[in-house]
Amino acid sequence: MKIRVDERVVESLISLGVVPSEDKDIYVYGVGQGIVILVNLLSVIIIGLLLGMVWQSLLFILAYIPIRSYAGGYHASTQLRCYFLSNAVVVAVLLAIKLVSWNEYVFLSITIFSIITIILLAPVEDLNKPLRDVEVKIFRRIARIILGILVIIAVVLWYFAKQFSICVIMALLVSAIMLILGVIKNVRSRRTDIG
Repeated sequence: MKIRVDERVVESLISLGVVPSEDKDIYVYGVGQGIVILVNLLSVIIIGLLLGMVWQSLLFILAYIPIRSYAGGYHASTQLRCYFLSNAVVVAVLLAIKLVSWNEYVFLSITIFSIITIILLAPVEDLNKPLRDVEVKIFRRIARIILGILVIIAVVLWYFAKQFSICVIMALLVSAIMLILGVIKNVRSRRTDIG
């Protein structure tokens, strides 16, 4: 019988009396999600190391996670697809940071596009996890607050630490693109359900 790592960890915690056995499923889920987050973070660091851009990869993720959490957008159909897509996005972002000829025009174009897209579309829910009306309002408000904070940080950093600013702006751009892809996926899914 195959036992997963998350189940082993929880079984150990139950035997030590740290976790009540009746809550096992909840803890297995939580530990499993923690492992997924850890693996994703390690992957980001490894990609950063391979490209010689560790701090850029971490700063991108640090800016991306909060806006993505509340703005929503495209979600892959499986955790494995999500993992590979996330890593591909990190590689693409780091290459863009390194290879794009960054100037005020590029910075402003990406910033304005991202602001408009996030304000108009966020939050984009996943059809498998629909949001209630009250959640939509809360998520929209929080996404806009995070957007405002990140834009202010990016603008200020543009004049003092351009590389930091670019990482933040790329987080907003990826979030905006994920929103557009999420809308497209939802429209296609609804058409498939209807027809």
